[in-house]
Amino acid sequence: MNFSQILFQNVAEANKSCVGILGGGGKTALLHALGDELSKTYDHVTLSSLTKAGISAQHEVHFFPEFEAEENRESLLEINPLYIMADQESEHKLIGLNPDQLQLLHEASDLTLFECDGARKKPIKAHQPFDPVIPHFATHAIIVVGADAVGARVDGKMVHRPELFRELWDVNVNQILDPIFITRVLTSEYGYLQKVPKEVTLTYFVNKADTYPDQAYELARTLSRLSHDSVYYGSIEQGIIKKVN
Repeated sequence: MNFSQILFQNVAEANKSCVGILGGGGKTALLHALGDELSKTYDHVTLSSLTKAGISAQHEVHFFPEFEAEENRESLLEINPLYIMADQESEHKLIGLNPDQLQLLHEASDLTLFECDGARKKPIKAHQPFDPVIPHFATHAIIVVGADAVGARVDGKMVHRPELFRELWDVNVNQILDPIFITRVLTSEYGYLQKVPKEVTLTYFVNKADTYPDQAYELARTLSRLSHDSVYYGSIEQGIIKKVN
């Protein structure tokens, strides 16, 4: 199974789709894996982010002012997939686009994939009022969670913004994140779903099953039981994808 199959039964269905990826524990790797797969079928696949991102070794980054210059646009769109961000903040950090810039890119592309939020490489997080950003033209969303969150405490080792997480969910630092609690966070309109439009097609992916197989399976099974959306688990790094039956 390819990663694109968690979204589309037939890759031909992907034309003009706009896919947002949110959560933690593998978003950037999934963004680039999907880009590589879908660029084998489509000529103009765009990758980006609406938040800051680390510099990726997978695809050369280009910047939005290049795209704005019409004399560059045609040659840029020949790059497939095209990874484009707003600017470079530092040696290791890129600045994401704003939704209007992403929409312009999407209109020029066959399909678009973008990150909605950041998690500083943590498998689970608390969202601030400003994130995630899922614009009105998005058609699909993938929520990613790392299996290493299962069994963790609510501290800074596995949780992005642990103080806010404890405040939002009324727990203390010793709270253990079991599959039921994590599922509550991922499926609640007060949690990950607070800004996911109801009209987008939603999919869950539990990552890091290669290193945490039991935790990944239990979390995916719990998500599948308590959510009406499609749930997959596996390893983005290893190219492993399994659907919860």
